[in-house]
Amino acid sequence: MKKIFKAVIPVLFLSLTIQAQEKSAEGYSPTSLYTLSWTLSLPLGSFSNFINNVSPAGGNFAGRYFLKNGFAAGFEFGWNNFYKKYDRMTYYGDDGLAITGIHYTYAFIVPWKAGAYYYFLPPAIADPYVGLSFGGDYMEEHIMIQEYDIYNTQWGFTLSPEAGVLIKFGKYSHWGANVSAQYWFNTNSFDFSGNNKYSTMQGLNFNIGLTYLMR
Repeated sequence: MKKIFKAVIPVLFLSLTIQAQEKSAEGYSPTSLYTLSWTLSLPLGSFSNFINNVSPAGGNFAGRYFLKNGFAAGFEFGWNNFYKKYDRMTYYGDDGLAITGIHYTYAFIVPWKAGAYYYFLPPAIADPYVGLSFGGDYMEEHIMIQEYDIYNTQWGFTLSPEAGVLIKFGKYSHWGANVSAQYWFNTNSFDFSGNNKYSTMQGLNFNIGLTYLMR
């Protein structure tokens, strides 16, 4: 009996060692993740007629929940603040009012979205993914001339395809980094007496974030 026991122990130890090595090489697949990102945003299309400056004043928070075979569902909300200073010029309002001076334009956008995503290599250290999210945008537009603040608020529908990569800080680490590029389109429009107008909004976001992964 002792001989059998002595023979079984090394085999069991070897089996556990092999399994541990295989698991160590593969890593683990998270069950969910949460990412806080800094966002650099580039206006595109007719929106760049209103403000064409790249905005570094943005961020988002996202949560994603893995379903099966690399597929995930999630949510995202964020903010982008666009700004540009223009030279002295005259604005003519609908009521005949004329205002002359240096002016500033602002656009503040808060998207709220849900999405579906596909991760190609969930157990890997570097896991590329693609996704598509949709939802609504709350937005404020401001044209400030001297002491006048001409503003508008609105809601619009938004749609965003995305591609990125999740990079774990270790095979079993709960922390990682997320880098992604996200094109966005929404139905918001703005027209102040034919000046600084746009019919729809488009842009490109570059996100760099810190991710917490749940097993």
